[in-house]
Amino acid sequence: MRWLGVALALALTTFAVTACEEEQPSPDTGFDYAALGDSFTSGPDIPTISTDGCHRSDHNYPHLVAKRLDDVTLSDVSCGGARTDAVLQSQVQEAGGRVQTPQIEAVTADTDLVTLGFGANDAGFVGAAALECIVLAETDPRGSPCQDANARKIPRIVGNVREGVDGVLGAIANRAPDARIIVVGYPRLFEGPEGCPRIFPVAEGDVPYIQDAYDQLNAALEAAADDAGADFVDVAAASKGHDVCSDAPWVNGRRPDRETGAAEYHPMPAEQKAVAQLILDLL
Repeated sequence: MRWLGVALALALTTFAVTACEEEQPSPDTGFDYAALGDSFTSGPDIPTISTDGCHRSDHNYPHLVAKRLDDVTLSDVSCGGARTDAVLQSQVQEAGGRVQTPQIEAVTADTDLVTLGFGANDAGFVGAAALECIVLAETDPRGSPCQDANARKIPRIVGNVREGVDGVLGAIANRAPDARIIVVGYPRLFEGPEGCPRIFPVAEGDVPYIQDAYDQLNAALEAAADDAGADFVDVAAASKGHDVCSDAPWVNGRRPDRETGAAEYHPMPAEQKAVAQLILDLL
């Protein structure tokens, strides 16, 4: 009976230790990735896209990065038409009136990586640096009507973009203090002073102006990243030889691409693959 009592005591002790071990939570070894951004992150109409109105592709660079990482949880909340203020407040989409929740909700204290791709939709930049140029080209196809109308606005617009990105980077850092933050720039549109009006219909004299405006935007994004201690992906430098007029463009022209489905004036699949590789190289 004495030995039976000892055996029973040992069994109960073993059971208690085992139970305690089972109750201990296992360490989190996963990798949490939050992707925030506009349509140059969401990759509109590159199959297959989301049904929430954001035209978010499952072949955009966040998804391509996630596929190459081990045990990753991706929260891709990038959305077409998003401005930097869509990070901290709801985004009301002009088409359909859908309301998207603030993108920062995808970022938590456990987030390991945040990529951020914003700026072109802020403060009227894309209008003054691209869309209005297409409209104004009809008035003076060999002149520089867009530069004449908007050049003085660009520094102020870019300054406003910089302020917005600064605020967003600060909010992300506060919400996920241990996360690595990567700011993603925009690709080049034009290599030289000559354009390609059949593909990107702007006036001849506006080609250098448009690229200069995007250079200013990218410089502001890089400066914001540097000041915040974040990384910057220089997509413009990497896209050399892949401008919209090239044989292998990273940005689509005036019509949807029949082969890939890429939306007009938006990233091609090759650009998204290249950006994914640039991010993976940093990691």
